[in-house]
Amino acid sequence: MSSSGDRPLTASPAPSRARYYEALLTSLDRELGPEIKSERARFLYSATRRMLARLCVANEFTPPLAENLAAAHPASAQLAAAATRSPPAAGSVSSDPELLSSLAAEGGILDAIEADVQRRLEPAAGGAATPVATITTDVLQAYLRRAVDRELVVKSFRILAGGRSKQTIMLTLVNAAGAEFERVIRRDLLVAITGSTVVDEYRVLVALADRGYPVPRPLLLEVDTAPLGSAFMLMEKVEGSLAGDVFDAPASVHAVLHSARVLGQLHALPFAEIAPTLREKSRLALGTEQLRDHVLELERTWRAHSRAPCVAVDAVFLWLLENVAAVEPLVSVVHGDYSYHNILFENASLSAVMDWELVRIGHPAEDLGYIRAAVLQRVDWPQFMAAYREGGGPDLRHRDVIFYTLLGKLRLMTLLFFARGYFESGATNDLQLADVSIFHLPRLIQQASTEIRAVLAAAN
Repeated sequence: MSSSGDRPLTASPAPSRARYYEALLTSLDRELGPEIKSERARFLYSATRRMLARLCVANEFTPPLAENLAAAHPASAQLAAAATRSPPAAGSVSSDPELLSSLAAEGGILDAIEADVQRRLEPAAGGAATPVATITTDVLQAYLRRAVDRELVVKSFRILAGGRSKQTIMLTLVNAAGAEFERVIRRDLLVAITGSTVVDEYRVLVALADRGYPVPRPLLLEVDTAPLGSAFMLMEKVEGSLAGDVFDAPASVHAVLHSARVLGQLHALPFAEIAPTLREKSRLALGTEQLRDHVLELERTWRAHSRAPCVAVDAVFLWLLENVAAVEPLVSVVHGDYSYHNILFENASLSAVMDWELVRIGHPAEDLGYIRAAVLQRVDWPQFMAAYREGGGPDLRHRDVIFYTLLGKLRLMTLLFFARGYFESGATNDLQLADVSIFHLPRLIQQASTEIRAVLAAAN
């Protein structure tokens, strides 16, 4: 029997799981954040915050790993039928009022979800990270003394954050004269979602460096996996730091415009001379029919791996197939992952373009479409394109840029599917791969929804 001051426990509605996630976010920010000292802990802290912010928005009726959180929303139950429709009889996505209405309804939900996630991330904490080292100073020094200089001393090394298929290791070395200098090792990871190796990158980096393009010059390629557990290359160190990521641009407008000019320089290079340095399957640009087949293959991948219907993604596939024959057949060297998570800046000036594992011969609009969402946070697109042409980039039709903007998002989604599969299968416990499933995949889909709504609105 309770005393007069006690109250009996009574049943009450179960609170949303978001209430617990929000409490974790608050504790992270107030209690743990100020105590973090190491780069590794700072990275894990930031990634955990991003996932918790996404999970806060996903209530118990919405699977947090679903490709389209809006699909399970009570207000969008009627959208499921529209997501699996055949193309409209009139033959044009933009002329189908039912699809446009469903797309707008779903888009509103996606926008609200993304705004809620970003609101929860306002006290964001950034920072680099150092994955747990799998190599030692003694191992590095023994190899470099055999392969480079028998008197080299490895003073220190650190493994940089980022990279879901390659690992970057920063070395501080001392030579026989006592001079200290830095070098970089880029090493294959055992779990690689892109399917490329440093062996593929080495020759193209040499070709680009020889032509004066801002890349780290490679000095040595080691294909024997015995020394460090996987193939790697040794490169010169380039000064600078990252100023953004795949979704966000640098704060400096000057930096963004410099990245446009350097991209124009890449697309002006003699692609026929660079092509022989690429792996064989990356040497030929896709023709119209091959491009159509590529879109259909991406659609099959989406159907096989997505976990919820999405009107926006289906509308994107329909629009791409409608417009593939109209794409102007331009050809250039394409980086394939040209965005601010792969670009170094020093004093707001671009110092190097990194991570060439997806380089190929393709359409120049591929790189422009990939970076477009981040660029639009800082500068108008015509301003970016003017700087791009100053660097030597070709005149491109805006519709082609939009085509590859949408296609690029679908390509990235499929890569994230594979990343998610690695993580969920237990092949790796890498928090970065968990992060792309929880945080980045839904954000990509919201961006695709924004783009396709704008395209279809302009057509009406």
